[in-house]
Amino acid sequence: MGLFSANTPKRVTKEEWERITENLYGKLDERERNLLEMFFRADLFEPNSEYGITQSEFSAGMEWLRQNMRRHDFEESDLDLIEQQFAEHLKD
Repeated sequence: MGLFSANTPKRVTKEEWERITENLYGKLDERERNLLEMFFRADLFEPNSEYGITQSEFSAGMEWLRQNMRRHDFEESDLDLIEQQFAEHLKD
């Protein structure tokens, strides 16, 4: 898969990430926003053409968060809100 290939999946870029976190300001507290960034940081800052959060990476992360509610501070409604924000940027 090349850099300019038509097969490159849609991704949340660093700029889109900033818009998402701005939209979450006031809805998630600072600790939750930081936790979200730590959770997806490796995907967001991957090197070369792999940078950004793809739909499959996001789905896998959200599935883990939903299945492990005791291991983080997000509520179900927080996860729904996060999914809504990402959906806008990941749709084709």
